[in-house]
Amino acid sequence: MNTQRKTNLSLKSGSKSQRSGAKGERRAALYLRLHGYRIIERNWLFHHKEIDIIARKGDNLVFVEVKSRKNMNGVPPQFSVTSEKRRNLIIASRMYIAKHNIQRTVFRYDIIEVDLSKKLPFSGINHYINAFEG
Repeated sequence: MNTQRKTNLSLKSGSKSQRSGAKGERRAALYLRLHGYRIIERNWLFHHKEIDIIARKGDNLVFVEVKSRKNMNGVPPQFSVTSEKRRNLIIASRMYIAKHNIQRTVFRYDIIEVDLSKKLPFSGINHYINAFEG
């Protein structure tokens, strides 16, 4: 019987960028847990619109976009999340809220940047809280 989790499988299959993305999302989820967040969902999909991580901390429901990089000399993550990606994340988050009948809660959109060139799992992580409005 195969009991591997979906996230472990994604690290072994898929393109190089998909494997890097999955590794970055694992590090981001661990970082969030260690900072008091409860992970509710990972890779939640609504019509090809994906939310990398949905987490809760206190009264806040947080929708997180994870950007993994092997070289941090590129475009800063808050600029690499395009207006189309932001729009898709907002649409997906609204559908998540509606589907789960979530009322009277504060929600926000964060971006977590993960530098995959760093070997330690907690180094090279930048968390941009409330990175954009929805």
